[in-house]
Order: sequence, then C-alpha cells, then structure tokens
Amino acid sequence: MDGGGSSIVSNDFLATQVWPSARFAASTLEQHLDLSWSVCELGCGPGLPSLTAAKIGSRHVIATDVHPFPLELVKAAAKSQELSDRLSTQLVDLTNLDQAWPVADLYIMSDVFESASIAEGAAVHTQRALEAGKRVWVFCQSDRAQRAAFLEALRQSNHDLHSLNWSSQFPGKNQQIWLCDVDETLVSYG
Repeated sequence: MDGGGSSIVSNDFLATQVWPSARFAASTLEQHLDLSWSVCELGCGPGLPSLTAAKIGSRHVIATDVHPFPLELVKAAAKSQELSDRLSTQLVDLTNLDQAWPVADLYIMSDVFESASIAEGAAVHTQRALEAGKRVWVFCQSDRAQRAAFLEALRQSNHDLHSLNWSSQFPGKNQQIWLCDVDETLVSYG
C-alpha cells in the first residue's frame, strides 16, 4: 500500500524478479566497485545492484527501468534503507535511440536482453558510453537468446570490439567494457 491507502499493482513479472545475473552483479560491485564512481543500472527491475552500490557507498547511483513499477520498488527500498540521498531513479527505454542515458562513470546491465530490439538498442547506447570514456559491465547468463544479438550489434558498431567476448573473469577496473558470462549454478543465494 502506498501512503494514500491504494495498492500498487503490476503485471510486469520480469521487472519484479531478482535474477541470478543481478545477484552476481551485486556481488561483483561489492568486490570491485570504485566508490568514487557514479553508477547507473539500466533495466534495474527491483534494483539489487543499484541498492548494493548505494549501500556500500558509491557517490551516486541511478536505477533505471522502462516501467515505473520497479522504480517505485527501488525508491521504497532505498527509503527504508536510508539510501535515498545517494540513489535516484529514472525512466529509460533501451530501445529509444534518441533518449540519452543518465550520466554515470559505470553502467550496469544484468539480463536485460528480453528482445532483439532491446539488445540492439543497448548495444548502440553501450557504444555511445564507450565513446564518452565510460565503463560498461554487462551481466548475462549464457542461455539468454538475445545476448548474441547484443554482442553482434556491438561488434558492428565498433570494429575495435571484434574480439570482445563473454567472460566470467573480472578484467580489472581499468577495462572499459566487460561482458560477464554468468553461470547461474555458481550464484550465491545466501
């Protein structure tokens, strides 16, 4: 229930689930995030990576999604954890190539490739972020059908990325892009 007594209802099942890739992204942030970086999570759903980045002390975190409902969940969680001063939310549609991403030092995506259009849009925006000197960490399980479309679109937009591939090994903070191959059998739920 919100403050006015009405219940918040959503039919967006995907946006309310914490997927294995989001859990792995949150764990990776705990281990490797430079706290001087601002973070933008794209397609945040319930926002576990965003909340984690804010909780461990990132200077500013922006949680984004195409749907307002998960952003309301993130706002409520941030408020209850007293993180509202470091975490904000914004509607972002990865398929809208005219919409600029919020400004951040590090962009995080975890299992956002629900369709080819989202994968291709995310690739265009990723290329723009790389051109601006930003970092992009993409977390995705190997069984996600559209992750190949994302990689192909990214390679087509930047020939320097021709050898880029999915890897489970953290490449270091100086690496501008990391496509993290998430093995859900190794994800901790503790």
